[in-house]
Amino acid sequence: MTRAEPLNIKPVRENFVCEIDNLDLSQSISDDHFATLHDALHKYGVVIVRKGNLPDDEAHVKLSARFGQVEKSKYRNPHMRALGVPEIFDISNLDEKDQVVTESNEKRTTAIRGNALWHADGSFNPQRTYVSILRAVELPPPGSGGHTEYADARQACEDLPKDLYEQIKDMVAVHSFVHNRKTANPDSPLFKHLNVLDEPLARHKLVTFHEQSGRPMLYITSYAHHIEGMPIEEGQALLEKLRTFVKQPKYVFEHHWANNGDIALWDNTAVLHRATSGIYEGKYRRDMRRTCVMDAGKDAFGLNDPSLAKNQANSS
Repeated sequence: MTRAEPLNIKPVRENFVCEIDNLDLSQSISDDHFATLHDALHKYGVVIVRKGNLPDDEAHVKLSARFGQVEKSKYRNPHMRALGVPEIFDISNLDEKDQVVTESNEKRTTAIRGNALWHADGSFNPQRTYVSILRAVELPPPGSGGHTEYADARQACEDLPKDLYEQIKDMVAVHSFVHNRKTANPDSPLFKHLNVLDEPLARHKLVTFHEQSGRPMLYITSYAHHIEGMPIEEGQALLEKLRTFVKQPKYVFEHHWANNGDIALWDNTAVLHRATSGIYEGKYRRDMRRTCVMDAGKDAFGLNDPSLAKNQANSS
C-alpha cells in the first residue's frame, strides 16, 4: 500500500465497529493515516485492523504512544511470561517457559473469569483507561474460541427510557477491582475474605460524555460496586438493571480473531468489552498482547483527586 492510498474503512454497523483491511503497521504510519485511524476509533468505538502486522512489542508500544501516555503493567503472574517490555500486558495462555499452560493456577483462573464479565479497562482506577490495543501474535486453530465481545455503551445510553436516564444521569458509581474478582469467583480463596469497602475504590459518573463525539456513554462496568448516596443493595440492583440493558444482543458485536497480525483497538470511554474462553485452553497456543493508553480527557479522573490518584496493578 502506498502512503497516498486512503484507508479502506468498512463499517460493521452504522456507528459501531469498523474494519480496515489495508493498513500496514509493519512500519510507522503517516500522520494522515493515523488521523484517519483516530477519527474512526472515535466514530465507531472499535477498529479491527486485519493483518496489521505490527512487527514486535516495541512497535506495538510506539503505535500506542501516538494516542497518549502508555500505561506500564505493574503486575505479572509469576507463572506467566516476562516479556521484557513493561508497557505490554501478556494475556496469552503461555507459561514462563513459553509453553501452553496445562495446569492453571488460581491467579490465572480468577483473572480469566473476571475478564469474562463486561467491563471497561481500568475503570477501577482513579485515572481511567482511554484506548486499548490488542494484538494477535499467534492464534489457535479456527473454531477454537477466544472471541472478544464489544457492547455499544453510547447507543445503549441514548436508547435508555427518558425517565431512567434522568434518574441516573448525575449518579456516581464506586468501582473496585476486588468487586469484579469476587463476583466472578465467589469461592476463590484469593478474594473470598476481602471486604470491597476496605480495598482501593474509584469514583466515576454512571453517565459520561464521549468528548470527541459528544455522545453520552453508560460507564456501567463489572467493577462498579455501588452507587453513592444509595443503600448498597438498592444501588447494586440498579447497576445490574443497567448492565442487563447494555448487553442486549442488539448492542453487542462478537469479534472473531482470524489472522496472526490482526489488531483490535477500542475506546474504553465509548464501549464495553469482555473476553470469551474456548477449547484452545490447555491445548493450543494463543499469544495475545495488549497495551493501554491512559485517558487525559476531562473525565479521566472521574470524581477522584488527581493529586492523590495512584492506579492499581493493571487495567484488566
